Amino acid sequence: MTEEYYIGQIFIDDYPSDVATFCNSDDKCHIEEIEPENGHRRFQIVETIQPAPTREEIKQQRKQYRETHIDDETAERSRCMANGTWTAEDEQAYLALDAEVTAWIEENLPYPEEE
Repeated sequence: MTEEYYIGQIFIDDYPSDVATFCNSDDKCHIEEIEPENGHRRFQIVETIQPAPTREEIKQQRKQYRETHIDDETAERSRCMANGTWTAEDEQAYLALDAEVTAWIEENLPYPEEE
């Protein structure tokens, strides 16, 4: 039977080897030695705090999302406009897509001052 582990759990003197496996499985926690008590070493599962992404990392993520979700349509728009085949309906659809992509970016990848 596999024991269930959780953040905050404390072990006395030693900890089972599968605790390390548990902690390494998603990088959300790690094991730390904490203050001894009654002459016994103690170890605790502690949440790993991930640093917030930098403004540059967020900028890159935003750029990548936009490239993935609208760049092909932007190129197609430019080609069609140059050929005179871009219609008002095409423009409405493109602007709707652009608004959708922009809204997703603003909601999911905000710069720190936008939060």
